[in-house]
Amino acid sequence: MTSLETLYLDYQARQTEFQNTVARLFPGKDEWHWQRACARIDGHNCRRNDDTSQDQAMADSAEIRTAWDAYITALHAFYLLRYGPSGVLGGRGL
Repeated sequence: MTSLETLYLDYQARQTEFQNTVARLFPGKDEWHWQRACARIDGHNCRRNDDTSQDQAMADSAEIRTAWDAYITALHAFYLLRYGPSGVLGGRGL
């Protein structure tokens, strides 16, 4: 297995872990509920017809934030190795 494959599997596992953490702590909620809750708490106008009563608790969850940070760190490591420091467009001279 190459390093790229290893990083891919790692980021996929961490993404699943993040999604499972959100679902376990807030049944019926997913990544997009958490993203919207964080944006709303940060003052962005992202009103929807969702129940927003758990937004503060979701946004403040250290366990979800830790899982998110691990997922994004692994995702960025994968793309850095895959495309290099200039990214997908930078590698093409765009």
